[in-house]
Amino acid sequence: MEHSPLRVAIVGQGRSGYDIHVARLRNDPRFKIVAVADFDKTRREQSARELGCKTYRTHAEMLRRTDAELVIVSSYSFSHAPIACQALEAGKHVLVEKPIAMNARWVDKMIRARDQSGKRLFPFHNYRYTKEYLHLKGMIASGILGDVFEIRMRALGFSRRNDWQTTRLYGGGVLNNTCPHFLDLLLQMLQSPVVEVFTDLKLVQNVGDVENHVRVVMKGRNGRIADMLVSSVDAFPEPKWTILGSNGTLICDGKTSELRYFEPGDLQKGYGVRRGPSPNRSYDFADSIPWKQKTVAAESDVPHDLHDNVFAVLRENAAQDITVEDVRDVVAITERARRKDGFYGGVSRAYNPER
Repeated sequence: MEHSPLRVAIVGQGRSGYDIHVARLRNDPRFKIVAVADFDKTRREQSARELGCKTYRTHAEMLRRTDAELVIVSSYSFSHAPIACQALEAGKHVLVEKPIAMNARWVDKMIRARDQSGKRLFPFHNYRYTKEYLHLKGMIASGILGDVFEIRMRALGFSRRNDWQTTRLYGGGVLNNTCPHFLDLLLQMLQSPVVEVFTDLKLVQNVGDVENHVRVVMKGRNGRIADMLVSSVDAFPEPKWTILGSNGTLICDGKTSELRYFEPGDLQKGYGVRRGPSPNRSYDFADSIPWKQKTVAAESDVPHDLHDNVFAVLRENAAQDITVEDVRDVVAITERARRKDGFYGGVSRAYNPER
């Protein structure tokens, strides 16, 4: 069945608004970009020239005038939730970039605005559609590693930056910028409500006033640990993913996994505690593990992406893959990290944008 193109307006024409959303939608006949809002005149002129759409300096003016059905919010981080609420109140469906909000209270406001408007609200947690995540999820589910008890995620490098992402005023920092994607994936792989959280935020060797080094360790009710380290001040690489199980270990660079594991039935029979002094004071007590090794490419099938799901929901009455309720814990964990760690001295003004 033929459907009319979904009319889209985009708030912000920066790295996300232009490089992600415009790049994804401009050549997809199911979508038509009818408006963009950006305070930068050069970007507005580029959008008008390349997309043939209407342009506005402010999102407020755009919301008053546009006939768009869907508004994509890709502005400064601190403004995501307030603008999303305004778009919902204007009768628009909304796709909101991460971080979807600065605190859980704003998530709840968004949910109320969605319910009152009768419109759809999509959180842009697109990493759930990646081959990398689907591959790791499948490896855990396969049982090849046995009982998985710890998952580590690392995004490391040593670099400096000086853009708006280095300031609290705009809601910058690694915790808001990079971490939401990986926290979301780790919460999915944890497969259990979080009962304990350890956090550490640091600003090291960089300008600005926000963190560039983040450690979050979460423990699930099932005992499983999820350990995330995202740092711009770590000069040596580690495996991006490490998964520890009762029957072995997996490391993954996002494209290929290396496994070292054993079949439980191949372990030495009758291996038990040997009491009394060790003969000749030796350390000759180690069991011989019958290791197997395997390399597995991350070739999980990715049938569609988040933009595909948005279209399917709004035009074909399909189920929504990811709801705001699904990712509320991501915001709650990041908010808790700010409060608990003390880096922000409680919660800064930028993280309570009541303006």
